[in-house]
Amino acid sequence: MAVCYVLPHRFANSLYKKLRRMIIISNKIMIYNAVLAAIYVALTVINPIGTMAIQIRISEMLAVIPFFNRKFIPGMLLGLAAANFFSPLGLIDVATGVGIAVISYTISYFIKNVWINAVQYSVLCGIFVGLMLLIVLEIPFWFSFVTITISTLITTFLGTMLFSKVGHRILPNLK
Repeated sequence: MAVCYVLPHRFANSLYKKLRRMIIISNKIMIYNAVLAAIYVALTVINPIGTMAIQIRISEMLAVIPFFNRKFIPGMLLGLAAANFFSPLGLIDVATGVGIAVISYTISYFIKNVWINAVQYSVLCGIFVGLMLLIVLEIPFWFSFVTITISTLITTFLGTMLFSKVGHRILPNLK
């Protein structure tokens, strides 16, 4: 009878420890995502040229983080939504920005090269933001496409270079 009691107790104890560890890791992931979202919003909102056809968003350097660790996707999506809400186009910009990120991060699931992912993210930004500006504000598509793609390429390449070199020191390795 003692053997029957010991096995379930050991099993329950180990299950409890595993569940507790999962909850702690989930809390850490949630906190890191919230901090990432807050930093993205702050860097976007304080930037005077972060919206419209000619934009240089320093915060786009953070957009490459989910290419290194997919657990940061919720934080980036939340940050994009909140930051774009403050743009002059409001909800249209939110839908466009989050849509671009969802498409890009989905593609990145199949492409593991962070440099290629930075390029595809930048091109998607140029295409979709250019189309949005054409439809909403009648700004010529090719002008918007070229300026946004180039500026996003510059910032995402800087972010990719930064996180490739020192990302292991900055980003936590969440498992």
